[in-house]
Amino acid sequence: MRPSFALLTCLFITLSGCADDSVSETVPPVKSAAETAVSTPPESAASSSTVETVSGERTDIDGLGFKVPAGWSKVPLSPFQTGIISAKFAMPDVGPDVTLTLSRSGGSIDDNLDRWRGQVEASRPEISETVSVAGVESRWIDLEGRFSAGFGRPPEDGWRMIGVIVPLSDQGYFLKLTGPVDQVAGVEEAFREFLKSAARS
Repeated sequence: MRPSFALLTCLFITLSGCADDSVSETVPPVKSAAETAVSTPPESAASSSTVETVSGERTDIDGLGFKVPAGWSKVPLSPFQTGIISAKFAMPDVGPDVTLTLSRSGGSIDDNLDRWRGQVEASRPEISETVSVAGVESRWIDLEGRFSAGFGRPPEDGWRMIGVIVPLSDQGYFLKLTGPVDQVAGVEEAFREFLKSAARS
């Protein structure tokens, strides 16, 4: 006896449904954008920016060479700083906020000293002296008080700035050490040794 057409049709539909179920079980679920973002680890700070350790080495910076003290690290410049600042150092062994920048610029020594004075609401009289850098008589200024770095950063109380201007023949050479009072005090002697090591490159 032949099966009826209706029975064959029902059997075909049933088998087709089973085949679809077996395929769907092998397809992994698609993650949403939010789930993907959570499961992807963020890029580490070490991979996004590189700190160059140059302690104990001599390094040439825009016309002058220096011996870098132990514990100092040369750090990358921001896009804004590039082209304005020649180099920047951090001193993590002393503290997280103390930094030294080196740059070249025009303008008179007095005008640039006044510019630095304008960044500090002094809490004590400034200290000025003359130091030798690469055989050149240079100006040293030491300010302490409320420091305004500018560029959108809020003023910082209890900060200290030591600035040195080396009057080279073409442009002034500027070294600017800034940070909280205790951190700058902890690196001042090393900074003086850094200056003594300077030589024209």
